[in-house]
Order: sequence, then C-alpha cells, then structure tokens
Amino acid sequence: SWDFARAHRLVPIVLGEHEQVAASLPILFVQTGAGPWPVALTRLTGTGRGALVSPSGRWRGSYVPSILRVHPFGAARDETGDIRLLVDESSGLVTDAPEDEPFFDADGTPAPALAKVIGFFRERTAAETRTRAAVSEMAARVGFVPFSRPKDLAQMDASGLFVPDRSRLDGLSRTDLGVLHRCGALAMAQVQAVSLHHLPFLAAAEAQLERASDPQALDTADPTGADDAISGFLDALAVARDHDPRD
Repeated sequence: SWDFARAHRLVPIVLGEHEQVAASLPILFVQTGAGPWPVALTRLTGTGRGALVSPSGRWRGSYVPSILRVHPFGAARDETGDIRLLVDESSGLVTDAPEDEPFFDADGTPAPALAKVIGFFRERTAAETRTRAAVSEMAARVGFVPFSRPKDLAQMDASGLFVPDRSRLDGLSRTDLGVLHRCGALAMAQVQAVSLHHLPFLAAAEAQLERASDPQALDTADPTGADDAISGFLDALAVARDHDPRD
C-alpha cells in the first residue's frame, strides 16, 4: 500500500530520476541544512488530502519517486562516512514472524531482498553526491528565488518553495552554461521549468477529489465508485496533458 505516502507532500529527488519526475509531477526546491534541494510536489497544500494515493492505497501517478519505493527503509552516513541502513519499525511492515521474509540468511549475510535495498541506497548516495554538486553550481551561478504561485492557483501553499532565477539563467555566459551542463544542473533547471505545467492538472485532480468527497456530488456509500471516478479523471488528465500544445 502507498498509504504512507499521503504524509509526504515534498519528496526529495536526485539526478538520474529528474526527467521521470518532471514527466508526471512538479519539481521545486527547498532549503535544507546542506543547501537547496530538489523535491517532487505531490499536493498543493501542506495539509488536506492529496489525489495521488487512492483510498485503497494505490499510487495514481505515472512515476513513483525512488525514495518512496524503498519504504520502510532509509539510510544515513555514520561518523566514518559509511552507509548505515535504517528501518521504520513503527511502519507495521517489520515482524518477528519466522514465515515472513528474513533480513538475513542463516550465515548472517543480507538476504537477496535486503541486498537489493542496500544496493539501492549505495546508488542513491552516489546520486545525492552528484545532485549536491549540481545544485551547488546552480546556486552559485544562477541563484534561487521564491516561487510565485500562478494567479489561478490561490489555494496553493508556496511558502518555503524556490526555483532557479530564470533571468540570471538566460543571461549566463557560455562558460557558465558549460559548467552547468557538465554537472547536470542545466538539465535539472530545464526539466524543472517544464514540470510546472503539471500544477494545473494537480489542482484539477484535487478539485475532483473534493467533489467526489461531497455526498451531494457522489454517493459516498460506494467508495470504489469514488476511487474509480478519481482514477478515471486522472487518466483523462494524462491524455489531455500529452496532447496539450502548450507543453
């Protein structure tokens, strides 16, 4: 179930998945202790219901940000710089039942499934290093400005969200553009700008969700019907988005 993802409005992403994310979700930047970082936006407001997870726990988008796909696992670097695997024991997915999938084989080595998770975080950590370098170059040569929400999306909470300064980006020298291109920052900036076209579609999906939750608009005694209505609406939006000449 993707039910846990309802709590995640801003999902950190990395270079290597930026194109897939930009094809289905808006990308923005937030300030972290390590500097600006790209995130996928899953709903317009900080609270309330989002349209990307169905009542039955299905993910309705076309791409799931990679960090969500390894729930309930996480990773952190220790004092030596090595990666340590973490697991959320409160997720309800970790048990002591011997019939469930083990973390380790009899000889103490990671079981195949856990080995894949460890491999994912090794790749993710390397991607985070590349992303940090790219965003650092972007901050130094382009800078970030607060995101101004579109006038027709007054319901959107834009606080704490940033975007690259397009006016500075458009005026960069060939040398600066070359540096941004080589580190991946230029591609990130380009797809980020395009990804904002998903904001109206996300708003429309959330508006449809509110209508489906209205007992006067839909018979809520049939939650499957409400789920199908939202899923069908999102499918229709995807088709319309693919054929939208503005994209």
